[in-house]
Amino acid sequence: MNIAMTRTETHAVDRSDAYRGTSVVIAARWLLVAAGLAFVLYRPQSTMELSTGVVSILAIAVSNFWLQMRPLRNQSVVPLWAWCASAADLLVISGLLFMQGDASGKAFAFYYPAVVAYSLVFPGYVNGLLTGGALFFISWLSLSVGSGDMIFVARVMTLAAMAFIGWRYQRVETVRLARRSELSAERFAFLGESGQLEAQEDIYHGQIVCAAARWFAISAALCLTLVQAGSVSSMQRSLIPLILVIAANFYLHARYMMGLPANARLLQLASAVDVALITVMVIGGNPEYFIFYYPVVFAFALVFARRASLLFTFAVAAVYGAIFTLIVPGIHWNGDEETLAIRLVTLFATAILGAMYWRIQRTQVTSELQ
Repeated sequence: MNIAMTRTETHAVDRSDAYRGTSVVIAARWLLVAAGLAFVLYRPQSTMELSTGVVSILAIAVSNFWLQMRPLRNQSVVPLWAWCASAADLLVISGLLFMQGDASGKAFAFYYPAVVAYSLVFPGYVNGLLTGGALFFISWLSLSVGSGDMIFVARVMTLAAMAFIGWRYQRVETVRLARRSELSAERFAFLGESGQLEAQEDIYHGQIVCAAARWFAISAALCLTLVQAGSVSSMQRSLIPLILVIAANFYLHARYMMGLPANARLLQLASAVDVALITVMVIGGNPEYFIFYYPVVFAFALVFARRASLLFTFAVAAVYGAIFTLIVPGIHWNGDEETLAIRLVTLFATAILGAMYWRIQRTQVTSELQ
């Protein structure tokens, strides 16, 4: 009897530990399969592109089904398998970009949910290896086709930002869970108090990733201002509001480091300013800079509850959709509608995966207290 109970408990623990980590990767891969298959079947440019895309996506689906069955059948998931699965995802996305012959092709947006999944789950060195491989390929392809310097820098910065934010938040949660595991559940006698404490800790510990995402957006805006300014007066007009944003982020970052974090309203306002800053860059003749929306949405989803993060993402998607549709050159329904759909789908996928990981961590914190 005791042996049977021990085995059951061991299986439950194994399943919980395996599923917590790989569930985010598995969900990201199913999103990639569903969205990728739909977009591959929509207006393919050639039979080669169609057949290659379908075979690659179906291969991901089969491998992901096998990977998902492991924790569902109380079988452990070998970390190497999950690492190889994410590497395969990056290879498929890179292959589609190579076939399109441009690093800014439609498939590029699929990098973001893929990076989100493994950066939150895998060790830092695996995160670095996978992201480094993707950045190497993007660099090679961008330089081969002669993409603009600033667009190339933006792609590299945003992918690096996603990997860094996921790694940083993983460290934050590791420290947080270790500290909470040392506390007795008797200190949180009332569930309401425990829930309120968790919400406060979400804001306190998580806001560092919002500051990190903001630094990346500020760096992009600063580079754009210094490189593209045509005169001293135009540079001054651009630098004055940017300096105010830099000062505000220094203030928020300093408060966090001093143990005096900003409250939820202030963080939400700062995130809205981030979106406004990126929107100004996009409207100002740099449409490829929409990719800076991804780190901001990702960071927001890691700090706030799922409903708030999805509402925020919907607002960002509505803003960008309006820009893409209404501002010159606008939408012409010659394939650019597919480009818009891919960008919006991957933006929501980024938020959903971040919210999913947030939910998993909160569930784990609650189990520690009980």
